[in-house]
Amino acid sequence: MNKFISKVVLICMFLVSALLGLSELYAQETDFFAEIGNKVQNERMSLLEEKLPPQLPEIAIPLSKGKKHAFKEVREISTKKELYKELAILKKQFLPFMANKAPEIANTRDRVYLTEFQWRQETSGDRENFISTLRGEGDWKNVQVPHFDAPYGRATTYYYKKINVSREMLQDRALFVHFKAVDYKAHVFLNGAYVGSHEGFFAPFEFNISKYAKEGENELLVQVENDYTTTGFVAAGKERFFGDKIYGVTGLGYDNFYDGGHQGAAGMGIYQDCYIESRDPIHINDVYVRPLYDEGMAEIRIEVNNYHEDRRPISFNLSIFGQNFESIVVEDSLIVPSALHVPGIGDLQKPTDWQQSRTSLGYGPNYFTYHVKIPEFRSWSNDTPWLYQAQLNVLDENNTVVDAQKQTFGMRSFKMDTVSIPKGRLYFNNKKIRLRGANTMGFLQQDVFKKDWDQLIDDILLAKLTNMNFLRMTQRPVQPEIYEYADMLGLMLQTDFPTFGGIRYNQWEESVRQVAEMERLIRNHPSNVIITYINERFPNGEGHPHRNMATPEQYFSLFRAMDEAVLKENPDRVIKKSDGDYDPPTPGLPDNHCYNTWYNGQGLGIGKLYKGYWQWVKPDWYYGCGEFGAEALDPVEVMKKYYPKEWLPKDEEDDKKWTANRIYAAQTHKFHYMWYNTQHSLQDWVDASQDHQEWALETVTEAFRRDSSMVTFAAHLFIDAWPAGWMKTIMDVDRNPKKGYFAYRNALKPTKVLW
Repeated sequence: MNKFISKVVLICMFLVSALLGLSELYAQETDFFAEIGNKVQNERMSLLEEKLPPQLPEIAIPLSKGKKHAFKEVREISTKKELYKELAILKKQFLPFMANKAPEIANTRDRVYLTEFQWRQETSGDRENFISTLRGEGDWKNVQVPHFDAPYGRATTYYYKKINVSREMLQDRALFVHFKAVDYKAHVFLNGAYVGSHEGFFAPFEFNISKYAKEGENELLVQVENDYTTTGFVAAGKERFFGDKIYGVTGLGYDNFYDGGHQGAAGMGIYQDCYIESRDPIHINDVYVRPLYDEGMAEIRIEVNNYHEDRRPISFNLSIFGQNFESIVVEDSLIVPSALHVPGIGDLQKPTDWQQSRTSLGYGPNYFTYHVKIPEFRSWSNDTPWLYQAQLNVLDENNTVVDAQKQTFGMRSFKMDTVSIPKGRLYFNNKKIRLRGANTMGFLQQDVFKKDWDQLIDDILLAKLTNMNFLRMTQRPVQPEIYEYADMLGLMLQTDFPTFGGIRYNQWEESVRQVAEMERLIRNHPSNVIITYINERFPNGEGHPHRNMATPEQYFSLFRAMDEAVLKENPDRVIKKSDGDYDPPTPGLPDNHCYNTWYNGQGLGIGKLYKGYWQWVKPDWYYGCGEFGAEALDPVEVMKKYYPKEWLPKDEEDDKKWTANRIYAAQTHKFHYMWYNTQHSLQDWVDASQDHQEWALETVTEAFRRDSSMVTFAAHLFIDAWPAGWMKTIMDVDRNPKKGYFAYRNALKPTKVLW
């Protein structure tokens, strides 16, 4: 309490300085996110109510002795050395959960990774004579795949590669080219023939190239198209263009301080692994294991492709093992697919009525669903991330194994109560839970892009060490390895569909298709507990109703269609329609962003928040806050290690005049006036900004924890993917904790006395 009052007194003292600095503030170029931060809810207010502080009863807590009344205190730390000592302890606890104790499956496929390509941007010659492009003519640059780079906006690039295909890969086999993801549109050609196209940056896709491939040398060309985003966000100081690329404002980024690193610009490329793979014409395309937690069983959905022209009978051999612990649930259980012919009402009687017959695969995809009891199962949780592994063999009519696949899954449930009043209470494994975490923008994706698996482990454990129980995959689905590692290490995730502000009306159907792809990407992962459809939806198309959908009902009709697409793929998915709503109310759990310790009172005043108020939301619901925070500059040593020299002081005299305006897209100088005095050296600016972030995170987080209706919140932002990427992070690119990291960790202690 005293700490808060002291800060308020200091703020009052700074008001004169702030007023004097207003002319300088407004002289600064207003940035995209500052404009958002200063928006207020001014539409449909009659449908909302202000959340007032609750009237709490006086409760006397008895003082009891003995171990059964005690709780384990989380030790507070305040230095990097202490932090990494705790990280080493946490590794010993959770690395055993990464073990794979299940038996190995048979290798039935021949896979060749494509790691080197020739690459270049499109020229007028490509448009005039595309045949020469297909032959690999032109000036190329050698690149390694995964590859991600400029340009952003409307652009086309090409990837060209010669591939050797053996006779064995073609003989009585089906040959596929598989891409784990390409950003953004991919058009694939083999030996001059068009193979297929895919739109969207995050989902895997593949094409059967059997009839185009030949023994020996083959020519593969991938044409990649980029566009401006549906968000319309571009780098600071440049004109805003709206395009059709379904994309937020965050990605893995590329090595450019201006366009690439800051918040991860919407570049392009084959940024995940790709390969060619030879399989039997009958093979498993997908396995989804749906945990039925309350029933103590698993539902197994199998999608099997048949690329023979005739119908073929098959059977399955199913086993389920513990993956990170010794257990055999079922082993070598033979399943012979069959179907019961049920006569239609009013139909003529047929000889096949009510007869069970063996199923034969037709050409293309075939779908099967089975249920398996898992008695006395081990639950997946953040503390004990127990995992199972389903293994499936496909047997042909001669009982020969033609394909084998495995799928990891966890037994857990996550639900939102939308019946009881207030609505929106969250339950994990049938126990009440409040999500507390942070936003992410690129750093985990860079770990995977670089294949730095040790850093990925550390980053997930650093989140757990902060006493967070989830991370938000902010404004985008991410690479599958991130979900896999979160499964193994025990950290819940929220995945956002990649839209921000508005959605182009002509991308309505494409949005529905892509959200189904998103659910298929994440549905097998127990770590992913919740999804969202849009970040910070604005009224009237954000002033561009001729470009974006404008009315709430247009969005709500889209959300209903997206619900159908998602729940078709996963009937148990918990959905929060909007993260940060500037045109409330939106169906489902309300969520508002609140930068009231940075954007000068955005959302509601810090004093009111401290007293227990919250923003205007719809009645009879719990609520969330998907973003809050304040900027804190990188440490001086990080600046000197990475920053361009023109961003730093030239000498001692220049150091006295230095401001954060020299850092590209930094907000510190614009917004510091309301919170702390203008500083007179680089080090003083760093110290003052980090002190303010420390106070901001502690004050807001403790207010949220006192608010029993706040069921989910996430600080913005966790770790920077690039130097000066977006300095609202509480940890810099080298994983040095800022003061705000320790403040947030301490404010999130599982048991804490709050005044």
